[in-house]
Amino acid sequence: MKKITILLMLLTVPFINMAQTFEFNNSDDGWNVMTGFSATNNATFMTLTTDPGNGTSKNPFFGTVSAGVDTSLGSYIGITLKNSDADGPTYMRVSYPKQSSGRVFKNIDITAGDTDFKTYWIDLSNSNWTGTMDDFKIHFKATGNTDYILPTNSVNIDIDKIEFAAQPTTTEQHIYEFNTDNDTEGWDQTNGTISGPSNGILTFTPNQNSYAKIKQLLHHVDASQFSRVHITLKNLSTNDDVIRLIFNGDSNNAIDQQISTNDSDFVTYDIDLSSSSAWTGDVLVTIAFRDADNPNQAGQSSGTGDFLIDRIEFTNQSGVDNNTLSFLDVYPNPTTDFINVQTKNTISKINIVDMTGKSIFKQYNIDKPSQRIDVSKFTPGIYLIKVEDIFHHKSTQKFIIFK
Repeated sequence: MKKITILLMLLTVPFINMAQTFEFNNSDDGWNVMTGFSATNNATFMTLTTDPGNGTSKNPFFGTVSAGVDTSLGSYIGITLKNSDADGPTYMRVSYPKQSSGRVFKNIDITAGDTDFKTYWIDLSNSNWTGTMDDFKIHFKATGNTDYILPTNSVNIDIDKIEFAAQPTTTEQHIYEFNTDNDTEGWDQTNGTISGPSNGILTFTPNQNSYAKIKQLLHHVDASQFSRVHITLKNLSTNDDVIRLIFNGDSNNAIDQQISTNDSDFVTYDIDLSSSSAWTGDVLVTIAFRDADNPNQAGQSSGTGDFLIDRIEFTNQSGVDNNTLSFLDVYPNPTTDFINVQTKNTISKINIVDMTGKSIFKQYNIDKPSQRIDVSKFTPGIYLIKVEDIFHHKSTQKFIIFK
């Protein structure tokens, strides 16, 4: 079966893993503490079925009181599940007891309507993570840690594996375009909030007077293959003027890049990574957003504006050119039913707006230098078509639709 890995929290340890695993092969493996669920054991996974909802039943969970996890082997839990129903929960919490009273909770967003199993990794580290841990609960809620009301028709969640390990497994990826709504492509936040992505843009809102950052936890970069990064963003902050690149958690060998503030458009920064001794092997990247002159603490974010991130690409190409497209042809113009868009390079994005500035058509991941667009259902009038290629060269042309 295909499995997708989604990670939470920063990795700062070498890529060596020791695991303690529950595989649910014709057994519940001791995970039989449940509220709001019934369970069925299958050959290679356990199926959790929610109780029929009555409008008030909410937030089901399952767990164990006999896990016997040696916390010294690592603090990560990986939960491999398939949340196949569109009405399934969209938020998951893992809890374990505090040494005094109460419980430690760790949270992550999850998807619903899955066709494949996905693995969600969560860092359980806390001052209470010590000794042998027996008691775990996995709670299901709705986005934003809100109540998940059990549907009238029961939904199923298949649990394939739960493992405790020193660190998760990552895969190689070096381009992030954020073209799938709500897919962060493995980027997670610390001291801030990630929104979206939406319409190809990932938004990060830093907390005020904090070390705000986004961390790549799903994919690593092979430093032997790439020596630079191009980051395209719009900085709406009035004070945050530096982005800091941190590799595998080694802040002593970070790279700082001065950035503009109060941007009116997107800017691409070309950064040489090879100057850092930490840029070696398989690297997990963190991007911190900093106010170099923050009077509270130099380097903390001022929290005075969002960062809109369009693209992050690790490459060997230097000298990013932010000029307009050298060639853009839009024809026929005027038109009645369709237009052709032609450039010299591969097109990344197309956006058509009317004369009020309202976007009426968007397209991403075109992956060729030309595109044909049906405009037959557009209201007759004047429009602007905005085109961007994969090198972030941009151009805008006016065209007319008549009937």
